[in-house]
Amino acid sequence: MDDARRRDLLLVALTFAAGSVDAVVFLRLDVFTAVMTGNLVLLGLAIGQGAFRNALRSLVALAAYAGGVLAAARLVGTTPHNSVWPAHVTRALAIELGLHVAFLAGWIVTAARPDGLAAASLIAVSGVAMGIQAATARTLAPSMSTTYVTGTLTALLSELSALGALGPDARLRLTIVVALGLGAVCGALALVLADVVAPALPVLVIGAVVVIAATRFR
Repeated sequence: MDDARRRDLLLVALTFAAGSVDAVVFLRLDVFTAVMTGNLVLLGLAIGQGAFRNALRSLVALAAYAGGVLAAARLVGTTPHNSVWPAHVTRALAIELGLHVAFLAGWIVTAARPDGLAAASLIAVSGVAMGIQAATARTLAPSMSTTYVTGTLTALLSELSALGALGPDARLRLTIVVALGLGAVCGALALVLADVVAPALPVLVIGAVVVIAATRFR
């Protein structure tokens, strides 16, 4: 397998992890920490309905995500044209992994029912982690995203409407869209079957990505 193909598969894995994160966080904490478009809508709904607790949670998620993006942008910078997966990308994802581990620990301590300050803290941790992932993945594939797929889906459908004029990235786009949905399904199932350890799913997936990247991209 060449490096470009391996990179694409790791991006798909990150997308799956993002879907599972958003499923767990949304179903238990009423916000998104990966898909900020949806979170903005939730913020508007919360304000319109006078649900100020939910509005505050959405604001925390937005601020944390923004902080994660800014931090990753400084850490990763730009990817050289001759590099498929630079070492600083792996380092950024390792930081993201550490944040997911911290989220899992807090989740277990609160018996999967965080509220008040604990909930806000976990939302912030998850938001920073997903902001790091989004900014890091963007340096690898600027036309793709591992945390939101509206643009990816739009591009794919636009190509399909051209009656067979599919671009070279069409298969990857389709795989990423499917991976986000499957991640959400698996995250929701994990929450139903074993809610205390449900956030372990993205930890395992992102951990595998970091290990593979550290050993295959040098």
